[in-house]
Amino acid sequence: MATLEDRTALITGVSGAIGGELARVFAREGAKVIGTYRSRQDAAEQAVASLPADRRTLIQAGFGGGESARELWRSACESGPVDTVVVNAAAMATTPLSGDDEAWDDGWLEALQVNAIAASTLMREAAKTFAERGSGSIIAISSWAAEQGSRIPDVGAYAASKAALRNFAQTLARAYARTGVRVYTIAPGVVDGGMGTADLDPDEVRAVAEGLVMGRHVAVSEIAELAAFLATDRCPSLTGSTLDLNGASYIR
Repeated sequence: MATLEDRTALITGVSGAIGGELARVFAREGAKVIGTYRSRQDAAEQAVASLPADRRTLIQAGFGGGESARELWRSACESGPVDTVVVNAAAMATTPLSGDDEAWDDGWLEALQVNAIAASTLMREAAKTFAERGSGSIIAISSWAAEQGSRIPDVGAYAASKAALRNFAQTLARAYARTGVRVYTIAPGVVDGGMGTADLDPDEVRAVAEGLVMGRHVAVSEIAELAAFLATDRCPSLTGSTLDLNGASYIR
């Protein structure tokens, strides 16, 4: 029997590398998948293509602030109860330490709106619904940059917004610990897809990998497999935890 059979998972950002793999792994484990995308509908459709039509739903969502997150939650719940929310959609806006002030301001606004405000609002809405039912899991995809600051000076707002997301997940986990709601954070290191390699040529990708302790990137499949395990709620006492997934490159 599939481990997530008869479950429904809302996964944000399925048009990206991590989100697409999350959708595929959750589908493999038997879950019905509700995926969101902002603009790349073709990539989102490919991510859920392996599911039967009655087990897949796509929602276009900008994820641009609190109200957009509330609207997304209402839309996701229209066809039935949601059991798991994976908050994966993110923005890595550039916030240069020296340079244009307008770019700095715009980058911070985007990072906070998407990675902190919209993400936390969606988690808040899900937690309230799950608490009424007495069960449900919320999984936030953060970053090792949230734990130690970014090694790339121009994405400080991204690191700070991901730290805010992790901190809110901890607050939510504590607040709802006795209601059956479980909240987890996954903090990947340098990933082999998506924003981790988007602007690099193959030689640069290899060079980055060589600089990591394991000599390789974190595979997107590892993130998805871990999230699917957490969604089973086999280890409920992990609620509130941040699970580092970086191949010993950063050990707390």
